[in-house]
Amino acid sequence: MISRNRSGRRRSAALAFIVITVLVLNYAGLLSLPFSFEEPPQPDRPGFDLAPPCGPTLDHLRRSSYGLTRDIVYQKRCIRPVVDKKLDSQVVSQNPDALIKSGQIVQLDQACEGWTDSTCEPVTLRVPPPYPKQDYSGFLFGVATSLDRLNESMSQFESWLGNTHAQLLAVITDPGDESKYKQVTEQFRQRGIELSIKDPWNKAITSNEQHFAIVRDLLAHVTPKTQWTAIVDDDTFFPSLYPMSKILGKHDHKLPAYVGGLSENYDAVKHHGYMGFGGAGIFLSPALLRELDPHLEECLKVDHVPQGDGLLKQCIYSKTKTKLTVVKGLHQLDMGGDMSGFYESGRLPMTLHHWKSWHQAPVDKMVKISEFCGSCFLQRFAFGSDTVLTNGYSIVQYSAGLESVDLNKMEGSWEGAEGFDWSMSPMRSKMDRRLKKSYHLVDTEMVGKNIRQIYIHRLEDDIPGPDEKSKDPKKTPPKIEEMKDEVIELLWEL
Repeated sequence: MISRNRSGRRRSAALAFIVITVLVLNYAGLLSLPFSFEEPPQPDRPGFDLAPPCGPTLDHLRRSSYGLTRDIVYQKRCIRPVVDKKLDSQVVSQNPDALIKSGQIVQLDQACEGWTDSTCEPVTLRVPPPYPKQDYSGFLFGVATSLDRLNESMSQFESWLGNTHAQLLAVITDPGDESKYKQVTEQFRQRGIELSIKDPWNKAITSNEQHFAIVRDLLAHVTPKTQWTAIVDDDTFFPSLYPMSKILGKHDHKLPAYVGGLSENYDAVKHHGYMGFGGAGIFLSPALLRELDPHLEECLKVDHVPQGDGLLKQCIYSKTKTKLTVVKGLHQLDMGGDMSGFYESGRLPMTLHHWKSWHQAPVDKMVKISEFCGSCFLQRFAFGSDTVLTNGYSIVQYSAGLESVDLNKMEGSWEGAEGFDWSMSPMRSKMDRRLKKSYHLVDTEMVGKNIRQIYIHRLEDDIPGPDEKSKDPKKTPPKIEEMKDEVIELLWEL
């Protein structure tokens, strides 16, 4: 009698023989399997470190941070801004000329062959004036975070705090990095940020609770100059402090005041209540800090409120007579995924949040243009019959033309947008991405006295998804390794 073990070994050997035979035949091309062990083809994005030199006007396109394909479709337009003090930057500016043209194919790995440096075609655009220079030493911002996360956002903090004379107080929630405090403080100060770093006064509470406990730290750092304190997250971002300072200037900072923004997400408001959400920025007058300070220990004992924002709300409402003053434009941005509808809406935000987590946006690069023209950040310019430039964010070409798009409504492009009408209306439905060709901003920098913006359309956006049909089913789609990224460079001649 044959044992079960011996029988099992024979079956295993037979199965192994069959599998090996099939794989050999497939490799030899004598048999076709419905699947492949090979990696799917990838875009051709090589490094350019060893490539021959490009001309100085194109060499920046080889930066690894751009991640461009070997060959690109490139075009450049020069913007000649005209400052108009009476301009309403929330109104879409009309320009009859086309912005997007055919472009030239440039071989980035071959000394940028294919590019002829012709005269840059100028486009005249009306923009608002820059924000006036102002001293913000009356502002004290507080953030409770880890040292690593604080460092990660250094460039973004520099964008809105650098050389403003506003103070930044960081309470470091994770122990073990105390020896680095002095070095990090100096790095921030070299960027014009007046930073102070300290340990929590209460190390027994959670990181979330530190967002509330920082009230005592802020009060300890208030000076006779301080008019407003603010609790922010390490990814709270102000395009500029000027608009917020104008709003706060209408309030008496000598009285108790609690100023902030609600979440745009109704479920978040329903769950947490009517309160200022910390990612949007919460402004507290020193007078309110003084009222809260004696009650902090008691307020920290509230078991059913684990979040710092909620603890702050609970303590203010239970221990003082102060109520929340809501400011539109302070954005918590509790939304994920494609945020193009928000940024392309033409609405100027006071703050942005979750730009490095729930969605990705190079906010410090995006707002760079506002140094020259203030509220021109996210200002929209329509070109020809089908294109919109949202300054600092995107260039979009609508295949069905501008008449097919209601630019007065915000596109609900993010996940679960249907439930946001109460806070973001008027809204319109998410567009089929095949009807909307987008070039997104990846970089902004000064070139001499001018400003250069780089907008990129990634080839991946042209590949149909699993449930999408090709634009032209009869046409054989190009191989992904042969497809090209497209680049539009805007040079603002200042």
